[in-house]
Formats: sequence, structure tokens, C-alpha cells
Amino acid sequence: MKSWKNGEADPKAEPVIVQEGPATALVDGNRGFGQIVAKRGMEIAMEKAAAIGVAAVGVRNSNHIGRLADYTEMALERNMVAMLQVNAAGAGQRMAPWGGRAPRLSTNPLAFACPTGGSVPISFDIATTMAAEGKVRVKRNRKEQTPPGWLLDEEGRPTTDPNTIYGTPGGTILPVGGHKGYSLAIMIEVLAGILARAGYSRENPGPVLNGIFMIVVDIAKFVAPTTFRAEVDDLVRYLKSSPPVPGGSAVLVPGEPEAITESERRTHGIFIEDETWRQIGQVAAELGVSVPTV
Repeated sequence: MKSWKNGEADPKAEPVIVQEGPATALVDGNRGFGQIVAKRGMEIAMEKAAAIGVAAVGVRNSNHIGRLADYTEMALERNMVAMLQVNAAGAGQRMAPWGGRAPRLSTNPLAFACPTGGSVPISFDIATTMAAEGKVRVKRNRKEQTPPGWLLDEEGRPTTDPNTIYGTPGGTILPVGGHKGYSLAIMIEVLAGILARAGYSRENPGPVLNGIFMIVVDIAKFVAPTTFRAEVDDLVRYLKSSPPVPGGSAVLVPGEPEAITESERRTHGIFIEDETWRQIGQVAAELGVSVPTV
């Protein structure tokens, strides 16, 4: 809503291909809604992968695309494997470089999905920080502390106060896995920011937009999809044969926890804290949309 009012988002915008080859494309989202822009980018990537076998598509000038897995999972029904990486076009800097204390990178998430023979695909969507910024924001809205190890304050000291990263100067969300998460974040900045021509982390960046880099592989160009699914299932079987740690539950693969949570929430609903619900109601009122009272 704020970006729409500020002219940073255009609800009428249509994404366009500005450059392409047989297996590549560069898409300009024209600051359109991220869900529309990213969906179109993935459609282009799948079309090219079906023809060539492998496709890489860069997207620039897209507003926030939301859950990355929504797009990688589009490829599953077409027997394709997909990977997607996103930066914030140089803005939204919340992660300090490893060894630093001042933020220089966004949370730079990535997602991957591949089909299995069962009902739940292998699918993950993760930030390269200890937690996505949205989770920090939820903690702030709930007036809760973050777990130890997530944040540093503006002086580089460990903190559990989620308000720290929104100060001036702000603190930082630590990279996941230390230098490993930091390295992945740099890779994503290069691919989704520089290669996709979306913008990269620097002084005085523009508005928070998403740069996206998508890679899609047509499984059939390498192996029969039935064989692929059977072998992925066998891999999953072997992983699950590992005995759980003492007090732990069964081994799960990426995608299973989300499927379990989805089933529970479809039955019991989704808890939304008062502050987040207030913000939703405020935006709805501005748009003339009614929301249920609680």
C-alpha cells in the first residue's frame, strides 16, 4: 500500500521481455505487483526449458514477490526442477557482511523444488540470514524477544531486541551458518542483482524492489521423469532410515514440515497477533475493503 502511494508500485503494470535468447530472458516488471511479475517470469522460464532443456531468466523492477516456493513449485506439474533467488535491488539492507556489524545486504532468499513420486515434493524457501525479516517483524509486533544468535545491535553486540534492526543506525540480522550464508547471499546479489540488472547493494540504492534469477531444468532432457521420481523417492527413503536423535521425531525432508503446518492451519486457522491484524485492518479501511472483527 505504501509503495503504491509513493509511486514505487504500479498496479496496472505488465511485465515485458526486454532481451532474450533461446534459453535465456531478461524481464522488466515495470514495478508491477510481484505475484504477477514473478509468475510471468516462471512461465517464460518453463516455456524455454521445455524447448531447450534448461532456462535461466532474470527479472528486474518487481515489487515484493512473497513466498518464493509458490513459483518454484509451478514447475513440478511439468516434470521440471526449479531454483529461484531474490535480492532487494540493493535496498532493504538487513545483513552485515561476515565479520562486519553494519548491514550491507538484504536477506537474499533462495528456493528449490523438485517432484517426487508422492504427494509432497521436495521444496524449500529459505533466507540466507538466521531468520527472514518477516519473522523478526512478527516478534516485534508480538512484543517478544528474538532467539539468541539472530541479531546484533548497532555496536555489533548480540541482542534479542527485534527493534534493534529498525533503528538509525540499525543493527543486523546475522547470516545463517556464518560465512556460508554470507557467501550464498553474495552469490544471490550477483545473479539476482547484477546479472538480472535489478540493482545491487551499494550506498544510496533506490526503492525496495525484487531482483529475481530463475533456473528451470526439464527433467526429461536428462532422464525419464518416472525414473527420476523413483530415484528421488529412494533418496528420501534412505534419508528417513536415519534413526532420530534422542527425544527427536522422525526425519523429515524439505517440504514436509510445511505440508504438516498447512494441514493443521486449514483445520485450526492461522494465529495473527493484534498488531499485525491492526495493520491489515488499516490498509483494508484505506482501500474500502471490509475485514472480519475479532
